[in-house]
Amino acid sequence: MKTFTFLGCLLAMLTLLRPAQAQTTKPAPAAVASAAVTPAPPALITDKLADPTPNTDALKVRAEANPLTKRLTVRTNATGPTRVEVNGTDGRPVMTRDLISGDDAAVLDVSRLPEGTYLVQCTSGERRGMKRVVIGQ
Repeated sequence: MKTFTFLGCLLAMLTLLRPAQAQTTKPAPAAVASAAVTPAPPALITDKLADPTPNTDALKVRAEANPLTKRLTVRTNATGPTRVEVNGTDGRPVMTRDLISGDDAAVLDVSRLPEGTYLVQCTSGERRGMKRVVIGQ
């Protein structure tokens, strides 16, 4: 305990002496000129990273929930086989439908699902698309 008290007093004395020394010494004119020029901040690693290019090949998903008929209609711009998943808030699939042709609209009966927010995820080969929908309002 005595050591910490001594070190604390020593630190306080040193911090009190430094401002007094700074006031008594006058800097040279060359030092004043160099102090006015501030160096550039160091470059960050994130400045060197390239912005990710947006995926232009993503599926376009349109999802419309009809509260009267309790059906969800999902349309995509896929041309081949497409899987339509309705995922809950935990990310797990609640409902899945496979379409032979992505041009067809998937009509899903959502009357048994509790109301809330769901994520519709469509996959066609390597292409994916997502849309958030609110069911039950």
